[in-house]
Order: sequence, then structure tokens, then C-alpha cells
Amino acid sequence: MKNKKQLKIFIGILFFCFLFVGFFCAINNKVSALEVSYPVISGENLNTDTNLTLPKYVLYLFNAGVFLGFFAIFISLVIAGVMYILSAVSAEARAEAKDRIVGAISGLLILVLTYLIITTINPQLSVFNLNSLPETPATTVAKTTPGVYFYKSSGCPPEKNAEVSTSNVPDLGKLKNQVHSVGIIQDPNTESYYITILYNNPGLWGKCQYITTDSTATTTCKPVTPFASSASVYKYDFHPEENNPPDGGVYFYRKSYWNNSGGYYFVSNDEIKNAGIYVHALDNPDSTLIFTGVPEDEQDCVGYDKDGTCISRTPPTLGGENISSVGIDGNYLVLFVYAKPGDDPIWSDCQEFPTTDDINKTGPQQIKWKSIRNNNGVIPNWVIIIPIQR
Repeated sequence: MKNKKQLKIFIGILFFCFLFVGFFCAINNKVSALEVSYPVISGENLNTDTNLTLPKYVLYLFNAGVFLGFFAIFISLVIAGVMYILSAVSAEARAEAKDRIVGAISGLLILVLTYLIITTINPQLSVFNLNSLPETPATTVAKTTPGVYFYKSSGCPPEKNAEVSTSNVPDLGKLKNQVHSVGIIQDPNTESYYITILYNNPGLWGKCQYITTDSTATTTCKPVTPFASSASVYKYDFHPEENNPPDGGVYFYRKSYWNNSGGYYFVSNDEIKNAGIYVHALDNPDSTLIFTGVPEDEQDCVGYDKDGTCISRTPPTLGGENISSVGIDGNYLVLFVYAKPGDDPIWSDCQEFPTTDDINKTGPQQIKWKSIRNNNGVIPNWVIIIPIQR
């Protein structure tokens, strides 16, 4: 009877250990197994499983426990058989052999009934599919609302982490360095066509990527290398000549505080309208972007006599550090860009005007090139003007 009780205790302990590990499995779906070599049981090889989860590990332990249980029963029956054969010389051995046989059969029944009870309560427990409770489906932003959508995954899939915006986002917050794709939904009925510029620094400056779509597409999805910390969002204006002052446009000045006595360069509504998006290089020696009204003594010397006296001068271009202020007369976005060869689609450095703290949207009265050099070490070599809606 003693052996029978011991076998029942062993089976009971195995059963409760199984229940405990199964409960732990229900609250944690991952496992970090000890780095040991495991035998192959029921076709499960933990040594080669690169995606080992806790349910798989518990199933392996359960199979191992069942195997050990049957093995213990088999050994107990073998010992009982030997004792029964030798019982002719010992009546006590015959009684102990009978008790061992009864205990082994009882243990076998308990082991089989345990498995049947578990699989009857929940058939999934037979394969230990003890995942956590399914999450409530996340409420996703309806992808029919016009705007710019930022996604943590590529391909612009519907997901709870997608955020939509129709205005500037100076700080992407939880999406910082997490944006893998950008979707844009346009509304042709109201001519609400959105554009966005992603920046690697909060506050809309630094390395940037410009994202838009053509006027014939109502939806677009662009892949993005995760780098963005902020994003500007605007509606494109197809009619800047109608929606801005008649003599509006963008002024570039050689002197600070919109002082035109040092010369200026003007880009009109019509020029921007005709270009769609006005894009020009600033550092091209043959650039047509040349200041007008520059005093002769402040012009660049292009010819000298034999004594080294300047005899020929020409107005400077807008390249280098020649622009000191920008006046924006109308609803325009002025983007200064430094792009080196190979910068596509991400440009090395960008600064947009007006800035978020320019409440009048009139542009910078002074551009501090020294600060720009200290922060980034480069001077913009391109200027982009985009007509936008306010």
C-alpha cells in the first residue's frame, strides 16, 4: 500500500505542477529557456526552435511529464512482475507485488483521466494554446478624412498608431523616429491637397524629406526611413494669383529688417503660379537669382585694371550668405535647403519660413547665418517657394 500511495502522490504532484505552469503560461506568452540541450519528445525539438514561446515550452514539459509518468508505471509493473515470480519463497513479496500492480494501474488511470479532463474542459489546452485574451479592436482613423497620416508600419496599413493631421506637428511625440510611411488623403471637391515636410529635429528644422502627390491622385502612400521628430503640414494653393495681394510674392533682401537699400530680389505671384512649386539653386555661378538695386560700391567686382583697381562690377547673386532677410507677402512657404549630391529623398538640412513663432507669417527680418553654421555647418544652396492655404 505504501508504494501505491507514493505513486499517487507522484502523479498528483505532476498534475498540480502542470496546472501551475499552465496558469503562468496564461499570463506570459514568452519564455527564455535555459541554454541547455533538450531531448526530442513527441517531435518537439527545443534546440532548433528559433521562435520558442512559453506555451511551446510548457507543452514540451507536459509531454515530458507524461512520458516520465508512463515510464514510472512501466518500471513499477516490471518490478511487481519480478516480485510476483519470486513470491513462491516469500508471501510478503506476493502481497507487495499485488499492491505495486494495483498502484501502477491506479496511476495509469489517474494519468489518462487527467489528460481527458483537461482536454474536455478546453480542447485548446491539449496543445497549450494559452495566449492572452484578445485585445479589443483598436479604433483606427478613418482613411477617408483628408489630411496627412503618419504610420509606424510601412505600406500605410490601418493601425491604432496611425495619426492624422491637417496642421503642423512641432513634436511627433510617441511617433518620434517611428514613422515608416506617410499617407496623404486629398479632397478634390474642395481642392484640399495636402503636403508635408518631415524634419529630424523638433520645431521643424534640420534634415528633412518633402512629401506630396500630384493633383490627379486622391490618395498616396510614401515609404519613409524612420528619422522624423516633427512635421509641417499644409494645404497646397492652386491659385496664388487670386488668393494673395495683387502685388504679393516673396522678397529676398541683402540687408536685415527688410531694408531694400542694399538690394532685393522679388518672386511674384505669377512666377510662383506658373512654376507650381518654385525651385531654384542659390549657389549656381550662372544663377538668374541676382539682386537688383544694389549700390555700386557693394556690388561684386568682376574686373580689375593693372593696378588692381576694380573697373567692373556686377550685382551679387542670392547664393552664400547674401540673403539677410525674407519678406513674405502672401500665403507662401519658403524653404531653404542644403542638398549635397546623393541627397534623395532626404535633404541634409532644411529651414522653413515663416517659423511657428512668426504669428504674422511675414518671414524672418534677420537670418543669422552664423547660428546656422554653428548648428549644422552648412549654408543652404536651394530655395523652394510653395503656395499654401491658411
